[in-house]
Amino acid sequence: MARTTLNPEWVRVGSTVRELRELRGLTPDEAARKLDISRSYLANIEAGRKRLQPVMASKIAALLSVRQISILRPDEFPAEAPV
Repeated sequence: MARTTLNPEWVRVGSTVRELRELRGLTPDEAARKLDISRSYLANIEAGRKRLQPVMASKIAALLSVRQISILRPDEFPAEAPV
């Protein structure tokens, strides 16, 4: 079986989602339930195996009380900035 290389942008975005979720004190199960998605789908986003689609980015940003741009460009738009 051939190994596939993960898209570095997807990995970075997924890592940001995981970090923000953990900072908000949400477990993966809690976050997935509140987002109405499966735990495995959230895990795939956080691991960079799935691309964070715009609609899901909006839902995650709302759940985590951050702007979407804070997930996509955390270096330029830190999550601490007002929503």
